[in-house]
Amino acid sequence: MADRKATNKYYPPDWDPSKGSINKYVGQHPLRDRARKLDQGILIVRFELPYSIWCNGCNKSAATGVRYNAEKKTIGKYYSTPILSFRMKCHHCSSWFEIQTDPKNAAYKVMAGARRKTDDFAEAEDRGTLKIDTPEEFERRANDKFAKLEHSRLDQINTLRADATVLTKLQHISDRQWSDPYTLSQKLRKEFRKERAKIKSSEALADKIGVGFRILPESQEDAEATKLVEFDAGEKAVMMQRLKEIKSGGLFAAAKSAPKNQHQQKNWSRQLATTAAAGGSGVTGGRGGIGGLSKTSTLVASTGSSGSGSDKDRILRSLTSIVKANTQLQVDPFLNSGSGASSRSSSVVTASTPPSSSKSGLVSKPSPLVAYGDDDDDDDD
Repeated sequence: MADRKATNKYYPPDWDPSKGSINKYVGQHPLRDRARKLDQGILIVRFELPYSIWCNGCNKSAATGVRYNAEKKTIGKYYSTPILSFRMKCHHCSSWFEIQTDPKNAAYKVMAGARRKTDDFAEAEDRGTLKIDTPEEFERRANDKFAKLEHSRLDQINTLRADATVLTKLQHISDRQWSDPYTLSQKLRKEFRKERAKIKSSEALADKIGVGFRILPESQEDAEATKLVEFDAGEKAVMMQRLKEIKSGGLFAAAKSAPKNQHQQKNWSRQLATTAAAGGSGVTGGRGGIGGLSKTSTLVASTGSSGSGSDKDRILRSLTSIVKANTQLQVDPFLNSGSGASSRSSSVVTASTPPSSSKSGLVSKPSPLVAYGDDDDDDDD
């Protein structure tokens, strides 16, 4: 380092050796900033802690070997040996502490701002230090049988003492824990019951939801995440809601809420007009059958009381076929034809199966999927 500084030193153009050294010429000390307090007898040096200390300002520790920029000065002498003082600032806070040399005891002393951290341990037999015999002791034990016997006996005594110490400690722990076994047993059994109840509850929940592993206790994150989950209605729930609406609603409620299809209404109007003109029963059933009631109602209103009885019968039979075509698993004993003949059988009628005309002036039923009764009783007059 000194060679580097010497070789890289800058010489101004106006300098010559007659003016002295470069430091004297530029007015600078060779130690530069480290000598800023040299007029007070203080030199800045790097000081390494000889042992661990506690800072009195922040009550934090500084380990052995931590280095500081310390203010070094001479405060006295012990005979011809100077006593040095090192003053430095704590790296945890802004407090200052001072350490001095002790030439008499060949040590360091903390004088102010800190205290020494005691790491010295008292001498004890059980501190775990291994004592190694000297070569002379090994030789004496090898040649002298009595010395060997004495050493083995001492080893046995030390082992028994160590075991006795351990057993005494264990006995004290046992006495402290089991001084009242009844109370301790109650506490232990109470904890066991709580644990068994938790395990049983977890197993019951696992069986309920059909999983084969143990469910952990609920956490706050799981509870918050569960509140944000929205379950969609299943197909069964939708069917039950639809069935409830059908049971609670009227017979012609679907006609009011169903969307009107102009194309279907035109077809129904054309079919009703053809049936009324031909005197037949060619009204086909379908899902749009209820939608044709408005045209049929217009036809009934236009006929009125001035129409013939056969026209009224045809219109009534047309309405009957429409209702039957749009009814599932229904028995309609109250829907009779104009001639007084009653339908004594029930059939499963689907809205997608169109009825077919069999006789002139009569409305035939669609082919049943499930028929009840005798086929001979289903003839219409």
